[in-house]
Amino acid sequence: DGAAVRKGGDETFRLCQMCVDEMVTVSTDEICAAIKDSFLDTRVLLEPAGALAVAGMKQYAQKTGAKGQTFVAVASGANMDFDRLRFVSERADTSETLISVTIPEQPGAFINLYRHIFPRNVTEFA
Repeated sequence: DGAAVRKGGDETFRLCQMCVDEMVTVSTDEICAAIKDSFLDTRVLLEPAGALAVAGMKQYAQKTGAKGQTFVAVASGANMDFDRLRFVSERADTSETLISVTIPEQPGAFINLYRHIFPRNVTEFA
């Protein structure tokens, strides 16, 4: 995505030092949740880079415990394709967690794994 860079540019960093009071970082899942929330609230489909402001605003409000305040997020971008949309919709459900494990190919291996996960549900196994 357009905002996923290893290191910010020197000029960008200099401007942020001058103009920005505080920064937050957000995960891919938080960005996907912000895309979903924006769509459900306004029927606007943001691209991931455009949803950064919404994800950061939500995290900041939660982190600071802000209640009864007005926040504004400037969201931009419409560079969303349908191939990426499935990924976003799968990651947007923050109540679901994905794990990847390797288990032996032998009888009872899955039930042994499930004993460690219970009482959580396994909804997909591949």
